[in-house]
Amino acid sequence: MLAHSSLYDCLAFYTTLDSHISSGPIWPDVDVDPSCQSRWWWNILYINNFLAASEQCMGWAWYLANDMQFYVICPLFLIALWRRPVIGYSLLGVTFAASTITTFVLSYEYNLFSGLGNIVRVVDDIEDFCFVGILLAYCIYKTRQNGSFKLHKITLYLGWIVASTITLACMYGLYHRDQSRVEIAFYNSFSRTCFAFGLAWVIFVCVTDQGGVVNNILSWKALIPLSRLTYCAYLVHPIVEILYFASVKQLIHFQHITLVIYFLGFLFVSYAAALVTSLLFESPVIRLERLIRNKFTARE
Repeated sequence: MLAHSSLYDCLAFYTTLDSHISSGPIWPDVDVDPSCQSRWWWNILYINNFLAASEQCMGWAWYLANDMQFYVICPLFLIALWRRPVIGYSLLGVTFAASTITTFVLSYEYNLFSGLGNIVRVVDDIEDFCFVGILLAYCIYKTRQNGSFKLHKITLYLGWIVASTITLACMYGLYHRDQSRVEIAFYNSFSRTCFAFGLAWVIFVCVTDQGGVVNNILSWKALIPLSRLTYCAYLVHPIVEILYFASVKQLIHFQHITLVIYFLGFLFVSYAAALVTSLLFESPVIRLERLIRNKFTARE
């Protein structure tokens, strides 16, 4: 309910008030985003990722649709892993293979850019993060079920080296590289899965109390308030950026320091807007959920 409330409130603002709060040379001369005017209900049903990127309302919300759809199908894999581990692992393996092969074929056939080079064309690509997450959750469950679990120091060091190398290569490996069509297809096929496995390693060692200084940083209590605002920040930060850049009345001279200032400014304003959104919409829903839960608990 909490996630739905935040999305619906943000969608309501974007489709009604957003177009009236500023102006500029490139400010859209419409009362409502045409994509939202006729397709807003796709977001309500969490199926907006099936639309072409150029036709989606709140285009960045495609991930929420993916997330909801993965949430619905996850029990199929989890039940299989719980009841019949062999079948569960086989099902995950087949899914990984199908996703990888499909991405390779589509990337090669349509000569897609690697990574986010052409996000409008690759946004429909299904992420592998969910399936790696399912596998990670099952491994953590089995580890806790078997009691304490400690990796050998050599294994721990090698794991960090491999995970760091893989994730950094996925993020920065394309820098100043002119890839062939086959290389692009391979990168698009494996980069997401490899990056997800790198993150899965960090989560695994932290959950099993083997993360060391990384776990201490990620568990720092000062980050808890910000972590609770990340969802709202995700929803509102594109609106903040669009409002600014669509209102600019002169050209922007590119400088690295300028982008740093933009980044810090957008970060602060986005989280400030997320805080307001959370206080106005999330907090009341949280209180309502607790009230309803307490009522039912009291009856029992």
